[in-house]
Amino acid sequence: MAQDELEKRNVENLVYFYQDELLSIKEGVRARDLFPKGLRKRLRDFGILVYRHGRGGIRYVISSTALELLSSLIPAPSESAV
Repeated sequence: MAQDELEKRNVENLVYFYQDELLSIKEGVRARDLFPKGLRKRLRDFGILVYRHGRGGIRYVISSTALELLSSLIPAPSESAV
């Protein structure tokens, strides 16, 4: 049980640390341009990045769990800013 909590916390910390880069990937920048190969593999092993097959070949995209964590880190725009 403690191991699962540790892995969950590790994923949360990685998403927090790389949130700017992950937001760039969400906007369309290739992960290859942002992360070296070893880090891409590490993020894939932790389930933060996943492969997506498309017309242009295989691309890394952000997993659904990482997107949820990322959305919880980004504050919602307030109504006074609108």
